[in-house]
Amino acid sequence: MLFLDKNIESNISSGNASVKRLVSRPRVSVIVPTYYDWVRLQKCVDALQNQSFSQDKFEVIIVNNAREDIAPVGFTLPKNVRMIKEDKPGSYAARNAALKIAQGDILAFTDSDCIPDSLWLESAVARLDQGAELVAGKVELFFKTNKLTIVEIYEKAFAFDQKKYANAGGSATANMVTWAKHFETVGPFNDALLSGGDVEWGKRANDKGIDIEYASEVIVNHPARSDIKAMLKKKRRVLGGEVDKDKKYFKKRFILILIKGCLPPRKALKLFFQKELSFTEKSLAYLLCYYFKAYSTVYRLALMFGLAKPERS
Repeated sequence: MLFLDKNIESNISSGNASVKRLVSRPRVSVIVPTYYDWVRLQKCVDALQNQSFSQDKFEVIIVNNAREDIAPVGFTLPKNVRMIKEDKPGSYAARNAALKIAQGDILAFTDSDCIPDSLWLESAVARLDQGAELVAGKVELFFKTNKLTIVEIYEKAFAFDQKKYANAGGSATANMVTWAKHFETVGPFNDALLSGGDVEWGKRANDKGIDIEYASEVIVNHPARSDIKAMLKKKRRVLGGEVDKDKKYFKKRFILILIKGCLPPRKALKLFFQKELSFTEKSLAYLLCYYFKAYSTVYRLALMFGLAKPERS
């Protein structure tokens, strides 16, 4: 990992704008990959400018992962934000590109569609200063309206259980904060993966004895997907990453995968004990979970036998 010296003159490019500035070494580097997402990215940048943590103590590195895309007219970068490009497809390749130039002793990861809480960085840094090595922050879903679609109900029931991820030794990179030195110990993300790279990196970190803590006060807000098309796109991306990691294993377990894929999702029954959902919401979420499971089984088999190709979002 390359850490730049203090007071480096830097050339920042945002597609069709170029700005020259003097950079003082920050304490935190916030890394945000983006892919054809300028409207939501602007909201993310605005939220980062509203942090309670002092602006001169952190930098933001945005990584544009769309080869031909450029920032729209009027898109501006605050003085502590810079943008680079990474042509290799995948958010993990984009994050690795940012790691090479990040100056902070602390690395904070979020996504372009996320809106960090105003206390996000302050709370995360406090956790690390108190002895944490790796923090999985809370991902709070928000919805378009108070009347939820069936997909939003499903998201409310199942999406971004960071506490569960942390207990399993991982964290979604929508809200992950850690010491930069750990990437020197563990290595970068596996940029061959289009999905699941955060889980894979978390397992390697866990193997190196780096413990992860769930922090409910370290909050990033994430929009809930609201339609079937968006959810199926996500399922294809995630499955593409899983199957690509070990195609031989999946082919050997073809019959077992097929049988399991046809059975109702037994583990999902625990959602009926969630107090924040009504019985109707629980029932709709469970039925949609069963549909997604069946769809995922068919798509997984198609990937295994070369009838479909891994996708990215």
